[in-house]
Amino acid sequence: MKSNIKYHQKLNIFIKKAVVIFVITFSFLSVVACKSSDKSSEPESLDDEDERLSSSCFNTSSSLGNYSWDNNSLVAFRLLTQATFGPTASEIARVKSIGETAWIEEQLNSSSVYDQSNNNLTTNLECYKLIAKMAEPSVYSDNTSFNNNFHGRTSDYQMAAWFEKALHAPDQLRYRVAFALSELFVVSGRKQRTRFRGDSLAYYDDILAKNAFGNFRDILQEVTMSPAMGIFLSHQGNKKYLESSKTHPDENYAREAMQLFSIGLWQMHDNGSAKMVDNKSQAVYTQEDVEQFARVLTGYDLTGNSRYGKTHRGDGEEWSTPMEFTNIYHDFDNKTFLGQSIASETVNGSNPLDLKKSLDIIFNNKNVGPHVALHLIMRLVTSNPSPGYIERVAKKFNDNGSGVRGDLKAVVKAVLTDNEARGDEYQTNKNYGKAKEPLLAWTQFLRAFDVKPLDGWKSRSDASMNNVYNFPWLETFIGQAPLRSDSVFNFFSPDFVPADSHFNNTSMVAPELQIQSDTILIKFNNLVTTSLWGQEKNRIIDKGDTIAGFGKSRKHTQNNFYINVDEDLDVFEQALDGDKNGDFEGLTDNNNPKKGDAIDALLNHLDLKLTGGNLPSSYYEVIKTHLLNIQWGNKYNKREALVIIRDAIMLIITSSSFMIQK
Repeated sequence: MKSNIKYHQKLNIFIKKAVVIFVITFSFLSVVACKSSDKSSEPESLDDEDERLSSSCFNTSSSLGNYSWDNNSLVAFRLLTQATFGPTASEIARVKSIGETAWIEEQLNSSSVYDQSNNNLTTNLECYKLIAKMAEPSVYSDNTSFNNNFHGRTSDYQMAAWFEKALHAPDQLRYRVAFALSELFVVSGRKQRTRFRGDSLAYYDDILAKNAFGNFRDILQEVTMSPAMGIFLSHQGNKKYLESSKTHPDENYAREAMQLFSIGLWQMHDNGSAKMVDNKSQAVYTQEDVEQFARVLTGYDLTGNSRYGKTHRGDGEEWSTPMEFTNIYHDFDNKTFLGQSIASETVNGSNPLDLKKSLDIIFNNKNVGPHVALHLIMRLVTSNPSPGYIERVAKKFNDNGSGVRGDLKAVVKAVLTDNEARGDEYQTNKNYGKAKEPLLAWTQFLRAFDVKPLDGWKSRSDASMNNVYNFPWLETFIGQAPLRSDSVFNFFSPDFVPADSHFNNTSMVAPELQIQSDTILIKFNNLVTTSLWGQEKNRIIDKGDTIAGFGKSRKHTQNNFYINVDEDLDVFEQALDGDKNGDFEGLTDNNNPKKGDAIDALLNHLDLKLTGGNLPSSYYEVIKTHLLNIQWGNKYNKREALVIIRDAIMLIITSSSFMIQK
């Protein structure tokens, strides 16, 4: 943990040496305490971008707009950092137009692909299938073919569908909450069998997105019956106790469904604190409860499986529909679970009630409210909420005001409208906020610079891919990717405490810092820098290529997208020479005072665009000094402008002002 002074000294050394890779070892406290001070060639036509795949899977509308700024802009920026995959000018304008509460209500009540009346969009699974058919037309020719084929990179198609929603869906809050839920109900396609059947992951994404504003009880049911979870936590093909082999039902899902997904380890008050008896916390479930619930979870298998419990990946079995019930493997005897009795049922029945009863028992446990409340607060707003904040949200889970328990729409509204989420005083509280998850930092960067998929890149079968993103092995670069956790315990522990006396002394946690290692931060910085220098529209054209030509040169093993800094070039040139014609007159003259003015205008613009205006003045001056020393000679004005913009963006993106959410 370093102080602000040490942090900026380190950055200053880096800039003086002109090192390209910038390693940030920022601290939570150094950033949250920062306050802003007052700081006074023709592009290729992309008209053919709309001539793309006509499927409604894709919605790559531009996110660019005017970043005019006032106090309401900062308020909007803060909300959108919490509730979307990154603020954009258009969304900031919308929040300013209708207000924070109205925007939240609008998002909570907007129509979605999951509405019966809405047929203009596609689900994650439908989008996955469109992408797979485009990528491998001879393999995936119809819906049946998805159950008869598999390979280890089908999960790339699921990730492409996920990024389309995260980067461009108008109902941003739905998908941001779905991502938060995916870090509660964890399944993974990393080093797991599910990566061979990406349709199981896309279907799982839909379960969470569909129910993001629905009822928590429905998520419990659908997650339990999903093939991805059944395979990941091994209750798919579970069998009742067999006397002949002395085998007991698998207990993996039975345990984690309680410990991680719903009620936790210890009995809690609504404010999240442990209930104590004789100064000892009280277990909320026992090993016997695990064993009893495991008995309930018998007899469920992949629909259409050729042999019960088999996990062949392409023999006609369904991985994207709920698992089916096979009665001969189910334990119909009476059970006692979490202190409640579940009566025996008729052997060989086709629809046993013990699963419904068990999930009802879990759902109605008093721990679920504070458990879910704390998780959503930590994933959307702050790592260290007050007990009062947790309790206020938990009570909305317990009763939405109309007698309904588990209403996630009411819960999400309570999370985002609470004073600890909206109050100005919390923005300057040094113990408030959260480190940004690398994946969310990545999506914010992409959305800020008008990301679009490249056309023409070649799939693994050499098919031409249009209007489809590709981010292979993203988790190896930034430590995160959608549904790619190393284990059921998510990417990081909610109880992670950095090795620092302040965190220890104040009992504070910073979960996201567990994966923000030096290695991951270097890789993240490299990814941002490569994107700005290798996959930015103006740079591609400056090198003599075209967007279309560049897209056609790419393969399925590469990241396939492009961004653009048109807006940022315009801001810079307008301040430099009073126009936007691309000549950047006077840029190479270091004695030209307009160069300093232009850098000031650029930094002010990027500060607002990327941090909401939170760059500390000392850091601002260090960046400016570096940018003033960039020189590319008289012949390369635009290239020099692009270098200035690249370095400015990179230094802000990899700063603590960007990587900490307030």
